[in-house]
Amino acid sequence: MTDNQMISCPVCQMKFIPRTFYPDEAVFSTHGGKKVSGFNGYISSETVKPQEVILSSWVTYCPSCNYILRFVKEIVRKEKLIIQNPPSQDINEKYNSYYYGFPYGDYSQHLKKLTSDLKGKIEEELEDLNFSAWENLYKIDDNFKFLVRFFANLENYCDLKLGMKNDKNMANKIKRLELPKDIEITLLQLNNIKDGIVRGDYELSGDDEENIDKILVNFVLYLIKKHIQPIIDKKQLEKGFKFITHEDFEVEIKSFLGNYLYSNFNNDPNSNKQIRLFLSDLYKEIDVE
Repeated sequence: MTDNQMISCPVCQMKFIPRTFYPDEAVFSTHGGKKVSGFNGYISSETVKPQEVILSSWVTYCPSCNYILRFVKEIVRKEKLIIQNPPSQDINEKYNSYYYGFPYGDYSQHLKKLTSDLKGKIEEELEDLNFSAWENLYKIDDNFKFLVRFFANLENYCDLKLGMKNDKNMANKIKRLELPKDIEITLLQLNNIKDGIVRGDYELSGDDEENIDKILVNFVLYLIKKHIQPIIDKKQLEKGFKFITHEDFEVEIKSFLGNYLYSNFNNDPNSNKQIRLFLSDLYKEIDVE
Protein backbone atom coordinates (compact mmCIF):
# COMPACT_ATOMS: atom_id res chain seq x y z
CA MET A 1 0.00 0.00 0.00
CA THR A 2 1.55 3.25 -1.12
CA ASP A 3 -1.35 5.70 -0.96
CA ASN A 4 -4.72 6.38 0.63
CA GLN A 5 -6.76 5.18 -2.32
CA MET A 6 -10.42 4.65 -1.48
CA ILE A 7 -12.76 2.21 -3.13
CA SER A 8 -15.77 3.64 -4.94
CA CYS A 9 -18.88 1.48 -4.68
CA PRO A 10 -20.33 0.92 -8.18
CA VAL A 11 -23.88 0.83 -6.78
CA CYS A 12 -24.21 3.73 -4.32
CA GLN A 13 -21.01 5.59 -5.31
CA MET A 14 -19.83 5.83 -1.71
CA LYS A 15 -16.06 6.01 -1.32
CA PHE A 16 -14.70 4.00 1.57
CA ILE A 17 -11.78 2.10 3.09
CA PRO A 18 -12.75 -1.53 3.83
CA ARG A 19 -12.45 -2.68 7.40
CA THR A 20 -10.86 -5.79 5.93
CA PHE A 21 -10.61 -7.94 2.80
CA TYR A 22 -11.67 -11.59 2.88
CA PRO A 23 -9.73 -14.10 0.78
CA ASP A 24 -11.56 -15.91 -1.96
CA GLU A 25 -10.40 -19.25 -3.35
CA ALA A 26 -7.28 -19.43 -5.48
CA VAL A 27 -6.86 -21.84 -8.41
CA PHE A 28 -3.66 -23.81 -9.06
CA SER A 29 -2.45 -26.07 -11.86
CA THR A 30 -1.28 -29.66 -11.25
CA HIS A 31 1.30 -31.70 -13.13
CA GLY A 32 -1.52 -33.59 -14.81
CA GLY A 33 -3.12 -30.42 -16.11
CA LYS A 34 -5.97 -30.49 -13.61
CA LYS A 35 -7.06 -27.58 -11.47
CA VAL A 36 -7.23 -27.63 -7.68
CA SER A 37 -8.72 -24.86 -5.62
CA GLY A 38 -7.96 -23.54 -2.18
CA PHE A 39 -6.38 -20.53 -0.60
CA ASN A 40 -3.08 -22.09 0.52
CA GLY A 41 -0.52 -22.29 -2.25
CA TYR A 42 0.68 -25.74 -1.28
CA ILE A 43 -2.52 -27.80 -1.26
CA SER A 44 -1.56 -31.38 -2.17
CA SER A 45 1.99 -30.08 -2.24
CA GLU A 46 3.49 -32.90 -4.31
CA THR A 47 1.04 -32.41 -7.16
CA VAL A 48 0.67 -28.62 -7.30
CA LYS A 49 2.64 -26.96 -10.03
CA PRO A 50 2.16 -23.19 -9.73
CA GLN A 51 1.97 -21.12 -12.85
CA GLU A 52 4.18 -18.06 -13.24
CA VAL A 53 1.19 -16.02 -12.09
CA ILE A 54 -1.65 -17.32 -9.94
CA LEU A 55 -4.92 -15.41 -9.89
CA SER A 56 -7.35 -15.36 -7.03
CA SER A 57 -9.52 -12.67 -5.48
CA TRP A 58 -10.24 -10.63 -2.38
CA VAL A 59 -13.80 -9.96 -1.29
CA THR A 60 -15.14 -6.98 0.66
CA TYR A 61 -18.42 -5.11 0.95
CA CYS A 62 -19.69 -1.54 0.86
CA PRO A 63 -20.51 -0.30 4.40
CA SER A 64 -23.33 1.84 2.99
CA CYS A 65 -25.36 -0.51 0.78
CA ASN A 66 -23.68 -3.88 1.58
CA TYR A 67 -22.88 -4.51 -2.08
CA ILE A 68 -20.23 -7.25 -2.32
CA LEU A 69 -17.12 -6.32 -4.30
CA ARG A 70 -14.56 -8.81 -5.58
CA PHE A 71 -11.01 -7.83 -6.59
CA VAL A 72 -8.51 -9.87 -8.56
CA LYS A 73 -5.29 -10.50 -6.70
CA GLU A 74 -2.08 -11.28 -8.54
CA ILE A 75 0.55 -13.47 -6.88
CA VAL A 76 4.02 -13.43 -8.44
CA ARG A 77 6.83 -15.87 -7.83
CA LYS A 78 9.83 -14.42 -6.02
CA GLU A 79 11.94 -17.12 -7.68
CA LYS A 80 11.26 -15.39 -10.96
CA LEU A 81 12.66 -12.12 -9.64
CA ILE A 82 15.52 -13.41 -7.50
CA ILE A 83 16.93 -15.94 -9.92
CA GLN A 84 20.37 -16.05 -8.28
CA ASN A 85 18.89 -17.89 -5.29
CA PRO A 86 18.67 -21.69 -5.71
CA PRO A 87 15.11 -23.10 -5.60
CA SER A 88 14.03 -24.10 -2.12
CA GLN A 89 13.55 -27.81 -1.45
CA ASP A 90 11.12 -27.10 1.39
CA ILE A 91 7.69 -27.23 -0.24
CA ASN A 92 6.07 -24.94 2.36
CA GLU A 93 8.84 -22.36 2.09
CA LYS A 94 8.73 -22.53 -1.70
CA TYR A 95 5.03 -21.91 -2.09
CA ASN A 96 4.89 -19.39 0.72
CA SER A 97 7.52 -17.29 -1.08
CA TYR A 98 4.83 -15.74 -3.23
CA TYR A 99 3.82 -12.14 -2.83
CA TYR A 100 1.09 -10.12 -4.40
CA GLY A 101 0.52 -6.57 -5.54
CA PHE A 102 -2.80 -4.99 -4.56
CA PRO A 103 -3.84 -1.36 -5.12
CA TYR A 104 -5.96 -0.96 -1.99
CA GLY A 105 -5.16 -1.16 1.70
CA ASP A 106 -7.64 -2.06 4.40
CA TYR A 107 -8.43 0.00 7.48
CA SER A 108 -5.75 -1.54 9.70
CA GLN A 109 -3.04 -0.87 7.12
CA HIS A 110 -3.98 2.79 6.82
CA LEU A 111 -4.22 3.16 10.59
CA LYS A 112 -0.79 1.57 10.95
CA LYS A 113 0.68 3.92 8.34
CA LEU A 114 -0.79 7.01 9.99
CA THR A 115 0.33 6.07 13.49
CA SER A 116 3.77 4.99 12.27
CA ASP A 117 4.34 8.36 10.63
CA LEU A 118 3.19 10.26 13.72
CA LYS A 119 5.18 8.08 16.10
CA GLY A 120 8.27 9.07 14.16
CA LYS A 121 7.39 12.75 14.55
CA ILE A 122 6.74 12.28 18.27
CA GLU A 123 10.14 10.63 18.71
CA GLU A 124 11.76 13.57 16.91
CA GLU A 125 10.04 16.00 19.28
CA LEU A 126 11.15 14.01 22.33
CA GLU A 127 14.70 13.93 21.02
CA ASP A 128 14.54 17.68 20.45
CA LEU A 129 13.43 18.06 24.08
CA ASN A 130 16.63 16.26 25.15
CA PHE A 131 14.44 13.78 26.99
CA SER A 132 17.40 11.74 28.18
CA ALA A 133 18.75 14.72 30.16
CA TRP A 134 15.57 14.73 32.24
CA GLU A 135 15.49 10.96 32.54
CA ASN A 136 19.06 10.91 33.87
CA LEU A 137 17.94 12.94 36.90
CA TYR A 138 16.45 9.71 38.28
CA LYS A 139 19.98 8.53 38.98
CA ILE A 140 20.50 11.32 41.56
CA ASP A 141 19.59 10.28 45.10
CA ASP A 142 20.62 13.49 46.84
CA ASN A 143 17.69 15.96 46.80
CA PHE A 144 19.85 19.07 46.70
CA LYS A 145 21.95 17.79 43.82
CA PHE A 146 18.74 16.82 42.07
CA LEU A 147 17.34 20.34 42.41
CA VAL A 148 20.53 21.91 41.09
CA ARG A 149 20.58 19.66 38.03
CA PHE A 150 16.82 19.99 37.49
CA PHE A 151 16.94 23.79 37.40
CA ALA A 152 20.05 23.72 35.23
CA ASN A 153 18.07 21.66 32.70
CA LEU A 154 15.12 24.02 33.04
CA GLU A 155 17.32 27.05 32.49
CA ASN A 156 18.81 25.47 29.38
CA TYR A 157 15.32 24.70 28.04
CA CYS A 158 14.12 28.28 28.59
CA ASP A 159 17.26 29.73 27.01
CA LEU A 160 16.90 27.57 23.90
CA LYS A 161 13.12 27.54 23.46
CA LEU A 162 12.19 30.98 24.83
CA GLY A 163 15.33 32.95 23.95
CA MET A 164 15.98 33.93 27.58
CA LYS A 165 19.78 33.66 27.73
CA ASN A 166 20.10 37.25 28.88
CA ASP A 167 17.60 36.85 31.72
CA LYS A 168 19.24 35.06 34.64
CA ASN A 169 16.20 35.27 36.91
CA MET A 170 14.80 31.75 37.24
CA ALA A 171 11.44 32.98 38.51
CA ASN A 172 11.00 34.99 35.30
CA LYS A 173 11.84 31.93 33.22
CA ILE A 174 9.30 29.80 35.10
CA LYS A 175 6.55 32.40 34.63
CA ARG A 176 7.31 32.75 30.91
CA LEU A 177 6.64 29.03 30.45
CA GLU A 178 2.93 29.64 31.13
CA LEU A 179 2.67 26.39 33.05
CA PRO A 180 -0.43 25.01 34.76
CA LYS A 181 -0.71 26.84 38.10
CA ASP A 182 0.03 23.83 40.28
CA ILE A 183 3.29 23.10 38.43
CA GLU A 184 4.29 26.78 38.31
CA ILE A 185 3.75 27.24 42.06
CA THR A 186 5.70 24.07 42.89
CA LEU A 187 8.61 25.12 40.66
CA LEU A 188 8.76 28.59 42.22
CA GLN A 189 8.73 27.04 45.71
CA LEU A 190 11.44 24.51 44.87
CA ASN A 191 13.59 27.20 43.28
CA ASN A 192 13.38 29.22 46.50
CA ILE A 193 14.20 26.08 48.51
CA LYS A 194 17.22 25.38 46.32
CA ASP A 195 18.46 28.95 46.83
CA GLY A 196 17.85 28.65 50.59
CA ILE A 197 19.90 25.46 50.80
CA VAL A 198 22.72 27.15 48.88
CA ARG A 199 22.74 29.96 51.47
CA GLY A 200 22.71 27.37 54.25
CA ASP A 201 19.56 28.63 55.96
CA TYR A 202 17.01 25.99 54.90
CA GLU A 203 16.38 22.31 55.55
CA LEU A 204 14.02 20.14 53.51
CA SER A 205 10.68 19.19 55.05
CA GLY A 206 8.63 16.08 54.29
CA ASP A 207 6.35 18.11 51.99
CA ASP A 208 9.38 19.46 50.12
CA GLU A 209 10.67 15.95 49.50
CA GLU A 210 7.25 14.85 48.26
CA ASN A 211 7.17 17.77 45.81
CA ILE A 212 10.67 16.89 44.64
CA ASP A 213 9.56 13.30 44.02
CA LYS A 214 6.66 14.46 41.83
CA ILE A 215 7.97 17.52 40.01
CA LEU A 216 10.22 15.76 37.50
CA VAL A 217 7.52 13.58 35.99
CA ASN A 218 4.83 16.28 36.23
CA PHE A 219 6.98 18.85 34.48
CA VAL A 220 8.30 16.51 31.79
CA LEU A 221 4.81 15.20 31.04
CA TYR A 222 3.68 18.80 30.63
CA LEU A 223 6.54 19.45 28.18
CA ILE A 224 5.65 16.33 26.21
CA LYS A 225 1.99 17.32 25.98
CA LYS A 226 2.89 20.84 24.90
CA HIS A 227 5.21 19.69 22.15
CA ILE A 228 3.22 16.77 20.75
CA GLN A 229 -0.30 18.22 20.88
CA PRO A 230 0.10 19.93 17.48
CA ILE A 231 1.03 16.53 16.04
CA ILE A 232 -1.64 14.28 17.52
CA ASP A 233 -4.78 16.42 17.51
CA LYS A 234 -7.81 15.57 15.41
CA LYS A 235 -6.81 17.91 12.59
CA GLN A 236 -4.15 15.38 11.61
CA LEU A 237 -6.90 12.96 10.69
CA GLU A 238 -8.32 15.45 8.19
CA LYS A 239 -5.18 15.42 6.07
CA GLY A 240 -5.89 12.41 3.88
CA PHE A 241 -7.07 10.17 6.70
CA LYS A 242 -10.69 11.19 7.18
CA PHE A 243 -11.74 7.55 7.27
CA ILE A 244 -9.67 6.75 10.40
CA THR A 245 -11.72 7.04 13.56
CA HIS A 246 -10.20 9.19 16.26
CA GLU A 247 -10.86 6.55 18.92
CA ASP A 248 -8.66 3.99 17.13
CA PHE A 249 -5.95 6.57 16.57
CA GLU A 250 -6.10 7.60 20.24
CA VAL A 251 -5.61 4.00 21.41
CA GLU A 252 -2.53 3.59 19.21
CA ILE A 253 -0.92 6.85 20.35
CA LYS A 254 -1.65 6.25 24.03
CA SER A 255 -0.18 2.75 23.81
CA PHE A 256 2.97 4.11 22.14
CA LEU A 257 3.42 6.94 24.65
CA GLY A 258 2.67 4.61 27.57
CA ASN A 259 5.39 2.14 26.53
CA TYR A 260 7.83 4.99 25.91
CA LEU A 261 7.20 6.74 29.22
CA TYR A 262 7.03 3.66 31.45
CA SER A 263 10.33 2.37 30.06
CA ASN A 264 12.10 5.73 30.29
CA PHE A 265 10.91 6.56 33.80
CA ASN A 266 12.13 3.22 35.11
CA ASN A 267 8.73 1.98 36.34
CA ASP A 268 8.92 4.12 39.46
CA PRO A 269 5.67 3.50 41.44
CA ASN A 270 5.08 7.23 41.90
CA SER A 271 5.68 8.02 38.22
CA ASN A 272 3.41 5.15 37.13
CA LYS A 273 0.40 6.88 38.70
CA GLN A 274 1.35 10.23 37.14
CA ILE A 275 1.78 8.65 33.71
CA ARG A 276 -1.58 6.87 33.93
CA LEU A 277 -3.32 10.15 34.77
CA PHE A 278 -1.45 11.91 31.96
CA LEU A 279 -2.52 9.33 29.38
CA SER A 280 -6.14 9.27 30.53
CA ASP A 281 -6.40 13.07 30.37
CA LEU A 282 -4.34 13.65 27.23
CA TYR A 283 -7.15 13.57 24.68
CA LYS A 284 -9.74 15.03 27.03
CA GLU A 285 -7.64 18.17 27.19
CA ILE A 286 -7.08 18.19 23.44
CA ASP A 287 -10.82 17.87 22.79
CA VAL A 288 -11.56 20.85 25.03
CA GLU A 289 -9.06 23.13 23.34
